[in-house]
Amino acid sequence: MNDMYFNKPDRLMTYPSHRVCAIIDQRDDASQALDALLKTGAKEEEIEILYGREGVDLLDPSGTSHGFFSKVARKLQSFGEIEKKLIYLYESALKNGGYVFVVPSYSDDDKDTIRRSLDSGKAHEINYFSSWYVEPM
Repeated sequence: MNDMYFNKPDRLMTYPSHRVCAIIDQRDDASQALDALLKTGAKEEEIEILYGREGVDLLDPSGTSHGFFSKVARKLQSFGEIEKKLIYLYESALKNGGYVFVVPSYSDDDKDTIRRSLDSGKAHEINYFSSWYVEPM
């Protein structure tokens, strides 16, 4: 089993374009999903796993954890109602001890492979964020 790493980004996360995002509730399940992703050839350095208070700060839906300019950036980002709902759902999961996976997807085949890998970790609220829409998976 691979060691999991959390909260790698040292910045405000932007809109997750071309990414599959999902919630996994338990550490063992998250570790299993990570193993499955890596076995499919996903690049470890591209997978973001958010966890705990630091994960909430990185997700930062309101932009308040990153200062004035981040708050303005969040106001200008074009989150639709569905996106806002999901981002706050992911934030809630982090506050309750869950893990949020953010995995880049380059094609429809990637999306399917990522979905199967995340399923192995009992993921839920799995969504693909394109540039223009959110696709529930």
